[in-house]
Amino acid sequence: MIDRDEHDLRERFAALRREESAGAPEFRRMLAAARTRPRSGRRDVGFLAAAVLVLIAFVAILTVRHGHRTPVDLAGVRVNVPTDFLLQVPGAELLRTVPRLGLMSFDRRTL
Repeated sequence: MIDRDEHDLRERFAALRREESAGAPEFRRMLAAARTRPRSGRRDVGFLAAAVLVLIAFVAILTVRHGHRTPVDLAGVRVNVPTDFLLQVPGAELLRTVPRLGLMSFDRRTL
């Protein structure tokens, strides 16, 4: 029974394919017609219009961006969080300075 249903389904799909291909134009004819058709200038005008709009948007973004810039001073920002004590480690002052090469100094803690 399954083989008969499968065979019937294949025949129906084959009939649908034949019906569709009968109404569709031949690909080679369509391709040849597209190649011989004169190119319209509307595409070029559309491309030019799109390029002008993109340029206008770009210039508008640049002028707005530079005109109204809000200064941000991160040095004045202080945030106290409950885990700040984890950042306070012994010798933290050594992490905040730049070592000077060529000079050697010993501290009592290092001996």
